[in-house]
Amino acid sequence: MSHEHQPERHFWLPVPDSGDLVRHAFRGRRWENQPADDSVCGRRLAMAQPCELDWCRAPTCPDCNDTLKNERP
Repeated sequence: MSHEHQPERHFWLPVPDSGDLVRHAFRGRRWENQPADDSVCGRRLAMAQPCELDWCRAPTCPDCNDTLKNERP
């Protein structure tokens, strides 16, 4: 039986980043109300409950996106 490398689970969350709102990826299944965490792109970021509009207007972090794409088998 082969055991292929499975990428870690992640979730996306719009968070404040250098004065702008950006959608970053974080390791884990979901946000669990922690005040801050390290994003997939390696930045320590504050976290808070986003509103619906935050999801619409926050662009995706290209570094998080590229890192996750490169982890796919």
